[in-house]
Amino acid sequence: MTKKKPVFLRFRSSNLYILVTVSMSLFTDMIVYSIIVPIMPFVINALENGRSPDTEKAYTKEITDGGNVSKETGSLLALFAVGLLVGSPVFGYLADRLEHRKWPMVAGIVGLLGATFLFLFANSYWEFYLARFLQGLSDACVWTLGMCLIADTFSLEVLGTQMGRVLMFHTIGLLCGSPIGALYQSVGYKAPFILCICLAGIDLILRLFVVERRNQPREWFEDNKSISKPTVATSTLVSQPISEGNKSLSKEKKKNKVTVIRLLRQNRLLASLLLSFANGCVYNVFEPTLTVRLSSEWGYNSTQIGLVFLAQVIPTFVATPLAGYITDKYGPKVVAFTTLVVCAITMFLIGIPSKSTAGGVAPLIVVFAIQGFTAFAFITPVLPEIAHVVQSLNSNNGDDGQGMSYALFNITFGLGGLVGPLLGGYLYDKIGFFYMCVVMGCFLVICAPYVFKFTGEPGKFIVRPNEREDQSPDMIEIDSEIAAENNVARNKSIDQKDNDYENSGTSKPKETTIQFST
Repeated sequence: MTKKKPVFLRFRSSNLYILVTVSMSLFTDMIVYSIIVPIMPFVINALENGRSPDTEKAYTKEITDGGNVSKETGSLLALFAVGLLVGSPVFGYLADRLEHRKWPMVAGIVGLLGATFLFLFANSYWEFYLARFLQGLSDACVWTLGMCLIADTFSLEVLGTQMGRVLMFHTIGLLCGSPIGALYQSVGYKAPFILCICLAGIDLILRLFVVERRNQPREWFEDNKSISKPTVATSTLVSQPISEGNKSLSKEKKKNKVTVIRLLRQNRLLASLLLSFANGCVYNVFEPTLTVRLSSEWGYNSTQIGLVFLAQVIPTFVATPLAGYITDKYGPKVVAFTTLVVCAITMFLIGIPSKSTAGGVAPLIVVFAIQGFTAFAFITPVLPEIAHVVQSLNSNNGDDGQGMSYALFNITFGLGGLVGPLLGGYLYDKIGFFYMCVVMGCFLVICAPYVFKFTGEPGKFIVRPNEREDQSPDMIEIDSEIAAENNVARNKSIDQKDNDYENSGTSKPKETTIQFST
């Protein structure tokens, strides 16, 4: 039975619509994630003192016990990582097994709506814990299925640039979340979460109308000019029906199935997962620690804390697309290793500024900005690197294992997001902010040699596109077609010259051969 072609197919399956949908998903997810960062220490403090989070002026009071609030805040924020860890393998399995990935994505946004409603009406710890857990599940959905959708749509040669563009909206969400969270002081506690519900509603509509090219009838897209060979992997555009002639190919694919064990044997993937874990640690370690330090050391309220965190987020608006572009042009190693080393240096420096040092909070903001830039720069090459590994394990240019590979990315990032806040809150309470930063900096230094050795192509620090050994089959086919067209044009030119000589009655010049003797 022939499937009916959906309405507005060309638009709903276009590169632009898919890019906008995944970008909106990340934007909404990060808005809801970061909106509570400047609020949470004051929420915990209010609960500790027996007040409702929605009490008027509940958060204008100073934090009574900074160390305890930091630990509790770290525990609450870590529940996000727990949800990410639980959801990632589930969504990864579904991504590799289900014919279409849209419906799990719809389920993810429904979970995010539930989390936002919980934040809106919560009055006890368990409600906040559950809401944060649901946020983690939704994040696992976006980062697993959304990244698969982008990888299905664009070829490896432009994947770094496209992933950078998607991550830019992730950055915008982080950028907007903290200031929006600080709105509660002027318009009430519930106002930021009502805005999040509206954004999630738009996100839900976009996901519902996505038409995946994967496993759809090929004839749907034969006249679609928005799908061009240089930017789309043809193997993932549509499904190929299994007939009697290719049953053996299907059996061979099952035999060579990409399992989790095979993925974890790839050093190149392990280097990417190490970068993911490191990013989760160093980016999330400041949420339960720097917020408390700014409140106790400088006496900042939530609005001022939110503005300081903008210093970490704003540079990533440039870092992700720039890192993606450089990755496509010069390879992942030069981006990942260089920015990882610089990020380690900033971790050693960020603990130095205090209220008594020259410049006050200004040096901290400058170092914090560099730290945010480099942390997101070294995570950007990871996403196309995962796609490279998956393709290298699929001899037929398929995508088996793609969902699970991005799930592993989420799991390691979630572990980092779990370890970072918990360890950061504990170290802050025991040894202080400065030595906590030193510990995290040392961790990044330890990661650097492995990243240098196994990220990208072995033994090459800079790799230009025409030097890559793992060029995608689509681009190889395109290069072959271009070469064939050039040969045809050259032969036509030679034939035309021969005809001109014949028509003019002149003899064709003899070719001169120059011999060299030694």
